[in-house]
Amino acid sequence: MLVDNNKCFACGSENPDGLHLQFTYAPDGGKVTTTFSPPQKFQGWQDVVHGGILITLLDEIMAKAAVHQGYSVLTGEITAKFKQPAKVMQQLRCEGEVEAVKKKLLYARAAVYAGDGTVVAQATSKMFITAHREPCK
Repeated sequence: MLVDNNKCFACGSENPDGLHLQFTYAPDGGKVTTTFSPPQKFQGWQDVVHGGILITLLDEIMAKAAVHQGYSVLTGEITAKFKQPAKVMQQLRCEGEVEAVKKKLLYARAAVYAGDGTVVAQATSKMFITAHREPCK
């Protein structure tokens, strides 16, 4: 059983080094969104957000979409495409949603958008379902 102890790097409120992401959930169980303004400590090249941080955002928003539909999941595979550099200190908007559930696998997709709405990065994932309960309301 997976246990949430609030120390997740992406969303854990008790992780002093984490991103502290907070999420908005569509009432129909569809898209999940969050925003994040990466500080300079998350840069790769000067003033450019490190790709690993973008992957973290994509992975977390897809996992939250699964959780919102009642699934506990572990990422088995993630495929990402970087479309353009994201700048540090600028707000990014992330959206994720579940595409399909087939047996013990859940398929999701996500995107990170710059402030002007252009796609910075996008991903799809295949996640292992470890448990299922009633979806969140």
